Amino acid sequence: MSANKDAILLRINKEDQVKALQELGFTDVTYNTPLSEIAEYIRWAGGLRDLRIACVKISDGSIHNFTGEDWSAMSANAKSQYSKIGVNIRARKREFIVAAADCVSSSGGSTFKFGGYGTDFKNVKNYAAGNTGLFDVNTGYEDTKAIIEQTAGKTDSQSTTGAPAAEAAWNYKANSYDPMQWYLPSVTELRLICEYKTEINAFLTKYFAGGTIAGDWYWSSTEYDSSSSWGVGMNYGGSYNRYRNYTSRVRAVCCPVVSSAE
Repeated sequence: MSANKDAILLRINKEDQVKALQELGFTDVTYNTPLSEIAEYIRWAGGLRDLRIACVKISDGSIHNFTGEDWSAMSANAKSQYSKIGVNIRARKREFIVAAADCVSSSGGSTFKFGGYGTDFKNVKNYAAGNTGLFDVNTGYEDTKAIIEQTAGKTDSQSTTGAPAAEAAWNYKANSYDPMQWYLPSVTELRLICEYKTEINAFLTKYFAGGTIAGDWYWSSTEYDSSSSWGVGMNYGGSYNRYRNYTSRVRAVCCPVVSSAE
């Protein structure tokens, strides 16, 4: 009888867990999902699930993600079939790929002006004082695209042409095999990078031989008002509006096309 009761309790508990995870947006979780995987999803919902090496398969351009342990266990021949492009992070219900290095200008500079000073970008919501939902902005992809389109060929009142920060992220390529469309992260994505900067930097050092995130200001694609956009200070995690004629670093991100492991 006791064993039957325990089985019933486990079943009820799992059903509740599955329901809760589905309500959080993990629609691929079902009652058939193993308990070990459900535990990983629970970690993902509330914190850092894992960091993985995002790679492009050279033969067909598909994206694959490997844990550090799996990558280290691969033979040199197996590794040669892939080209590393960044760090896949799964944390707090989100997943995206962080570039393995900051963007660098054609002249070798490591900071960029935002551009578009005085422009209230169309179809880009601004989050000035009093606006709510700032940290619910999911991805910076659409905002980056809109910013570039609306500043193309234009010089703002501060003598900046185009949108240097957004363009740097949009045009970023990890290497010649890289098929991804990178973009300037939303303030939410940037804050997540900051939250797990220590873990990401350790991962970058071990598997990418550098490219760590500096304790400096980084631009997001999230608008504050017509003259300012949100930036995140990676030294202590503060999020502030910064005038667009200021300079900050840029770390591109992209959405994973495939989330597989081999």
